[in-house]
Amino acid sequence: MKVTTRTKPRIGDVRRRRRRKKQPDPRTLLRVEWLKWLVSEYGAEHVADWQTPPVSFRDWCRSRELEAHEAA
Repeated sequence: MKVTTRTKPRIGDVRRRRRRKKQPDPRTLLRVEWLKWLVSEYGAEHVADWQTPPVSFRDWCRSRELEAHEAA
C-alpha cells in the first residue's frame, strides 16, 4: 500500500456547499393531510380495506376551500 501525504494545499480548493434540502410539493402535503383526515374520520382499519375512498381528494379540497371562504 502506498502512503501519500500532501504538503501543499490543492490549488483552487473550495469548500463545497451543501445542497439545499428539497421541499415537498404543496399538493403532496395536501394529499398527506387528506389521508390523515380519512384515518381520523373513519378509522385506520376501514381505510385499509377500501379500494376507493368515500370522499375523493378533489371533493375534500373543494369543501375545505369552501369552508375557508365562508369563514373569511
